[in-house]
Amino acid sequence: MAAQFLESREELIKAIKENAKDGVLIVVFDSSRSSKCKENLASLEKLEAKSQSLKILFLDIEKQANAVLASQMRLRTVPTMLIFKGGETVDQAEGLLDEDSLDKLITPYLPPKPAEESLREEFDQAMAEGQYPRALALIPILREEKKNDRALWLANIKLLWIAKDLEKAKTVCEELDDPALLSEKENIKLLLAEMLDDTASPNQDWEKIRSELKEYRCEEAVEDLLAFIAKDRKFGDDLARKVLLAVFSVAGDFGARRRLANLLFI
Repeated sequence: MAAQFLESREELIKAIKENAKDGVLIVVFDSSRSSKCKENLASLEKLEAKSQSLKILFLDIEKQANAVLASQMRLRTVPTMLIFKGGETVDQAEGLLDEDSLDKLITPYLPPKPAEESLREEFDQAMAEGQYPRALALIPILREEKKNDRALWLANIKLLWIAKDLEKAKTVCEELDDPALLSEKENIKLLLAEMLDDTASPNQDWEKIRSELKEYRCEEAVEDLLAFIAKDRKFGDDLARKVLLAVFSVAGDFGARRRLANLLFI
């Protein structure tokens, strides 16, 4: 949510009253002429996006009414941030702060996050940092109440694929019962079946793709699948295309989705 711009003392008083019961209000006095103004607002809005309990109000002191208000409040530095909770000023900061400093300043005034939200943030961070065992350990907890959450379902399959627990990945794939995802589910079942099939394929190109998939060498597999489709679309009843779409769903498309479309419509 973007910061709300106010133009008068009356608007500020009204906003403080509206947010007096719950939540935290940050009132920023700054100059729109400042080269750092946009940077400051961007940092605050990133912080606001992390919490539904936080709201940002901006008063541009280039507007006379706001300059007068800042003077009446004896503010001498821009930017100056006033933090309100329960309708009262609880803190104040002067000067430009970086994102970490803002976070440390404001977080103590925010209500604690629900356990599920904190776990999801921990999971997202583990995925971003490649801490896959930790992420995999969190998946059952997150999916307990959201078994048909597509993103968690796909992440679960991906993590099991990386861990080479393909039988468990197959079970997770089968568990999903959302009719809207039936086509995607069938493609992923084909992908897993190919990785679980120990019978050597008579087609050496396909056998190479299987090997890459089993080792989670997805970018290589995507390139070889595209080449395979270009050479033999009919193989295995359009198997290569279906497997490629499954890789796109679970591991990402590596920028290849448009190239697939070009191949199919030539």
